[in-house]
Amino acid sequence: MADKLNTLGLAYRARKAVLGEEVLNRIDKIKLMFIASDISEKSRERYEKKCHYYRIDHIDEYSGEQLSSALGKNNVKVVGILDKGFKDALLKNI
Repeated sequence: MADKLNTLGLAYRARKAVLGEEVLNRIDKIKLMFIASDISEKSRERYEKKCHYYRIDHIDEYSGEQLSSALGKNNVKVVGILDKGFKDALLKNI
């Protein structure tokens, strides 16, 4: 579990991840989406619909606090991965 969060932080520092509303702005480039387990139901539905429509895999096993800690940011609820290599690395342990 910590491995995945470390890889997520690495992807962010490598500028291969976007946060929040930027995910929706670049939805056509997103390869994998992290949705916080404690996000509001309305927001969850919004992001999950986008994942379904664009056929994006998503992970929702981490809280906003865990995502925020991994990225060194505050109040992170959604993270989009832009790189296939990072997507593969993040999904290989599932």
